Amino acid sequence: MRQQQFSLVVDQPVDESAQEALMRRCPDVTIARAPDRPGAVISFDRDAPALIDAIVSAVRDLDAIGVQAAGVRDDDLVTLAMIADRVGRSREAVRLWAVGRTGVGAFPAPADVRLGVAHYRWSQVAPWLRERMGVAVADPEPVLTAVNLALQLRALAPRVSRMDAIRALIAA
Repeated sequence: MRQQQFSLVVDQPVDESAQEALMRRCPDVTIARAPDRPGAVISFDRDAPALIDAIVSAVRDLDAIGVQAAGVRDDDLVTLAMIADRVGRSREAVRLWAVGRTGVGAFPAPADVRLGVAHYRWSQVAPWLRERMGVAVADPEPVLTAVNLALQLRALAPRVSRMDAIRALIAA
């Protein structure tokens, strides 16, 4: 067993009774208002053999008190400036890679644009940097990205008419 630290994001406000129920159920929890959303950020410091085990148990604990996790906080979404900082290159060099004016091309597309700033998935950028540019960066752990996708799918599932077909895609 290892200490696994992570934070789950919930989109709805966590009222006082839910906070008390969560604190009784989970002595390893800290609850804070989400600075950029209407809900809360619930941080865990949990003993588990692996990060995924800790996250799944925390999601189940939230389910038990009627609070649904919207996602797990991760550092997968990065700006060009953040990429530059991580790889020790100038922001302009990274911008030129992204627009295809330098480098080998095929820079990953933005995953999101917030307030006019493009955000990229580090899990897509890191392999591109390693394989195409020869920049030594570690392979990011994909579990947080996978958990976020699973939680998004979970939220959509009640509205998907053929969820069995989606499950078959995952099992393939």
